[in-house]
Amino acid sequence: MAKTLPAEGKWPCLFIDSDTTGEKDFEKFFTENETLDMTKFNNIGVIKNKPLFDNELLEAFIEYIDARKLARRWTKEQIVTQFYKMIPDFGHKETGKYLDGKM
Repeated sequence: MAKTLPAEGKWPCLFIDSDTTGEKDFEKFFTENETLDMTKFNNIGVIKNKPLFDNELLEAFIEYIDARKLARRWTKEQIVTQFYKMIPDFGHKETGKYLDGKM
């Protein structure tokens, strides 16, 4: 169907249980502390709050990533740890399974 459906303007879709690394039980792109505008666009909401972040944490994250890139060496665990330092409720879920293995 991947070869025939696009010609009809359609795309095949595979629905499977969410059990791969990085997937969440529920995808939420806003928090209860944010003001949403659900009327500006038909199918998407817009967060109206000004961005709130700790610039020192962001700079430290960028410096760490730049250093890892220069060294051309890093692990996923190191990167995830850095995300948690910057975003304590990041919520990464490690299962040992990856999406490319399902495809």
